[in-house]
Amino acid sequence: MATAATTTPTRYENLLNELKTELGIRRIGYDRIITLINKRSYDEIRVIVNDYVINNIIDGIITEREIIGNMMANILNSLVMLNDLLIIFDEEPQPSLTKARKSLKKKVFINIYDLVAERYEMRKKTKRLLIKDVRDNPDRRFPLDYAKRNRVLKSFLHKIF
Repeated sequence: MATAATTTPTRYENLLNELKTELGIRRIGYDRIITLINKRSYDEIRVIVNDYVINNIIDGIITEREIIGNMMANILNSLVMLNDLLIIFDEEPQPSLTKARKSLKKKVFINIYDLVAERYEMRKKTKRLLIKDVRDNPDRRFPLDYAKRNRVLKSFLHKIF
């Protein structure tokens, strides 16, 4: 894993920027649509905006979240990758998957999107700061229903409310 910070936007971020632009042109609230995407209220989105371009962007966001979830699951299912992350974050490597996951969850506070994009500098000092970031930026929330489908992801998430 690379430790250098990447400044190029990820595909997910590009899709979010594209959505923000398209919604801005149509004067539709970005946060409202992101909240509906997070809740998987697609029918409600289509009532608000029934536009081919926006629907394609939303489909891309949904697909990209699935890809990010799978990448995160791969990381959390590999002791070698988990220990590499722990070392990157100046934490002790662990002898088992369970201990490594617990250590990552308890000692490393970073958004899933930043972790998968290898933006390790985005690590927060405390769990509270991570939760605040996710509350303030609904597009940085990882959907709970994706996590429920993959138990290893569910264990990594924090309650934000």
